[in-house]
Amino acid sequence: MFRDLRKRPASSSDGTAEELTCYFLHHAGGSAVGFMPLARAFPPGWRLRAVDLPARGTASHQTHVQNAAEAVELLAPAILDEVSGPYAVFGHSMGALIGYELIRELERSTQPPVWFGVSAMPAPQLASEYFSERRDLWPPERLLDFMRRLGGTPEEMLDDPDMADWMVGILRGDLHLVDTYEYTAGPPVSVPMSVFMGVEDELSEPELIDDWQSYCTRPLRFHTLPGGHFYLFEQAESLARYMAEDIEKVKETAQT
Repeated sequence: MFRDLRKRPASSSDGTAEELTCYFLHHAGGSAVGFMPLARAFPPGWRLRAVDLPARGTASHQTHVQNAAEAVELLAPAILDEVSGPYAVFGHSMGALIGYELIRELERSTQPPVWFGVSAMPAPQLASEYFSERRDLWPPERLLDFMRRLGGTPEEMLDDPDMADWMVGILRGDLHLVDTYEYTAGPPVSVPMSVFMGVEDELSEPELIDDWQSYCTRPLRFHTLPGGHFYLFEQAESLARYMAEDIEKVKETAQT
């Protein structure tokens, strides 16, 4: 389920754990491998752990989760079972929706994360209204065109019939999760949050993004970066810098 994005940082001489563990939740049709190009941009003291949801990567033998609740049932105990120090969660696109539900669950534990980052996704209630079309029911050709329009997938992979069929199957299952997502009202979370978006991403319109503030008791930090829906792969250094700065501010606030 989890993949280290780079060699694990060595423990210090006194045996203490890493500075921070950050969990990355991928977009619809994605996997943990997609985050690997970003790894070198992050602070060397961080342990970077990316999630493979069922049906892909390290979890390819498992069947698709049907909704965000099923994903949380898998992720929350797995994270709590392995963390021994401060940790953070970052979710891109579909990963942001799952991440929000995950944070709600983790806050009920004795060890919630110190920070949560959401990327390229409208606030939960708006997302459940915005994604009203059942894209998981589209024919394969339309799903391939959808992937081409969003970008982020090498054209040679889309041109390979076997690879394209496999990717369409993964995407279809993930879009079922996104397009059937229904937000359940509840109190806002108290975990400090940051929101990231690409300036050219159609999902990053202010009326869709700004409402994230309603879902957190603390003031949010908003970061707009050049690029579209997959801006993070082109702006890895900027993304990592903003994440590190925001998490450091959280630490400073906690110490005062």
